[in-house]
Amino acid sequence: MKKFSHLLALLLAAMLCVVPALGALAEATDAPTEASEAPTDVMATVNGVAVIRETMDAIAQNLLYTYSQYGYDTTDEAFLKQLDQLALEYAIQFELIWQKATEWGMDQFTEEEAAALEAEATEQWTELVDTYVTYYGGLTDESTDEEKLAAQTSALAGLEAMGYTEELIRQDIRENAIYDRVQAEMVKDATVTDAEIQAAFDEKVKSDEAAYKEDIASYEYMTQYYGESYDANPAGYVTAENNGTTNYYVPEGYRGITHILLDVDDELLNNYQTLAASLEEQEEVEDTDEATATDVEEAPVTQADVDAAYAAILASVQPTIDEINAKLAAGTPFADLIREYGNDPGMESEPYATEGYSVHMDSIVWDPAFTKAAFSVNNVGDVAQPVVGSYGVHIVYYLRDVPAGPVALTDDIKADLQADLLTDKEYDLFDTTMATWRSEAVITYAEGVEPLEQ
Repeated sequence: MKKFSHLLALLLAAMLCVVPALGALAEATDAPTEASEAPTDVMATVNGVAVIRETMDAIAQNLLYTYSQYGYDTTDEAFLKQLDQLALEYAIQFELIWQKATEWGMDQFTEEEAAALEAEATEQWTELVDTYVTYYGGLTDESTDEEKLAAQTSALAGLEAMGYTEELIRQDIRENAIYDRVQAEMVKDATVTDAEIQAAFDEKVKSDEAAYKEDIASYEYMTQYYGESYDANPAGYVTAENNGTTNYYVPEGYRGITHILLDVDDELLNNYQTLAASLEEQEEVEDTDEATATDVEEAPVTQADVDAAYAAILASVQPTIDEINAKLAAGTPFADLIREYGNDPGMESEPYATEGYSVHMDSIVWDPAFTKAAFSVNNVGDVAQPVVGSYGVHIVYYLRDVPAGPVALTDDIKADLQADLLTDKEYDLFDTTMATWRSEAVITYAEGVEPLEQ
């Protein structure tokens, strides 16, 4: 049986585009009925070559897993019947590709190519065995050579019992290489023009403008929070490399802000934050209809307490603030003072060191104290009064206005759009080529086997 693993990945990726269609078929089906069973293991023939149930079942298991990830009821028998039909269609496509590979001589390899495939198979098999031994071998740093050999022997037996052998991996790698060749030939004419890239960019700009022009929270969530991870910094959250979605439009009202972060005594900062939180909690309790005298502490926190704690923090770093102000008055660039006094690592990396953090009045990603300071001054080049934030004292500098509107169509964005467009065209070309091959082939379904409605 051919494993078809690499090409199956391509077909499954294309199949995801039609998941709703299959779901609609399942919903439109009458009450579940028992799936019909083919009278033989031969499910269909393609130009006289049999497509067997074993091949179809292997593909069906992959499809079953994929659909289960989308929340489909994979216990519904009518649905499972359609899944088998879809798996058979893919098995037929695999056979057509295999026949083309043979026809075109793409199943033949030079000695050098065969040696490279053999080396890859050996490497994969070694890694698989080592992984099995690591997880299930029960070895420690003190294990003897005999124990290691026993674990290795046990791993080989366990893998073989599950159907994994070095020969199977070798066969799989060889078949993948063959399918890669055929796929490359099928989609070789797919190209993307500069005009198509520009059109795709313009469409994304239009879409982002509609989504984010009046919705700063969504804009920042999608471009800074949305992704695998985000890195905290003393001003709030900064977009990490490869994090968030690609941004094509910048809303109005963003400022480029740099700052000097001064570290403060932890006890002073914790005292201020505790008092501020207690005061906020008191005010929330007092505002409710159910508030009673016992809901408020006997010695409530006052605004004066919070203000005094705030002032104590500023006083603790006042000598440094005075030094900074003196150097600013003498003409020292703010960027030089960041390097001399600042403790925010983000200010040492690009593009933030040059362009500043992008801060909007309605931002959700920054420390509120930092945002408030950023909009407490009116002109580019202004330095705000020091403020206490969650990480220390910020001295904020209004560096620039961030241009609103479409972002620049950079080489990186062009490359991403070109890759996306090319993938779409390759899928389309794959589909049309496969449709042509099917129309030219003699495909016969076994008795009792119902083909999937196209």
